[in-house]
Amino acid sequence: MKGRDLLWRYTLKALPKIYNMPCQQCGEDETSEHIFFNCKAHIKNTQEIFNYTLTKCGHTTHTWNVKILNHLQIALVANLIAIIFEKIWHKRNKLIHDEKEIIIHRQQVIRELIKTQIAAWDRTQAVINKTLRIKSKQRPEEQNKLDSLISLKLLQFSRQWNSPLHAIELPKHLKKYNNSLSTFYK
Repeated sequence: MKGRDLLWRYTLKALPKIYNMPCQQCGEDETSEHIFFNCKAHIKNTQEIFNYTLTKCGHTTHTWNVKILNHLQIALVANLIAIIFEKIWHKRNKLIHDEKEIIIHRQQVIRELIKTQIAAWDRTQAVINKTLRIKSKQRPEEQNKLDSLISLKLLQFSRQWNSPLHAIELPKHLKKYNNSLSTFYK
């Protein structure tokens, strides 16, 4: 199950789990909140990975608890939380179904986050490139509106995704739209 689906199911209290079963990792009562936020088997490692990655992304650190779900409005942070949820769920299921203990590694989380960021950049570029094709067929006043739209798309990506962890290099043909942005673009 993907991280975003897990987040959604967590908030709806609809995770597929066996009720009234003790946690296979620590023996405490297994609730949804326990699985992701309270299990002593992974909480210290999860907290370290979460804060290390937030710091590398240029964000302030937070305590790994249910209150982090209030920070889902920034795409990079929301995806980091989703990736960690997915890793915790995978770790739990490996132990339950395969009786294998696995460790969540910081580099795995960072690699997944960078892949997600690159995919978001690819989607942003696709929208911008389509807008550029449309722009070439428009009158000058319409071209100005489309220029503003391109600048806005770059700004939205920068605010939601770009970080010192993995800066996206802005292609030369888009640099002219970047004049008012304070970003981490190379």
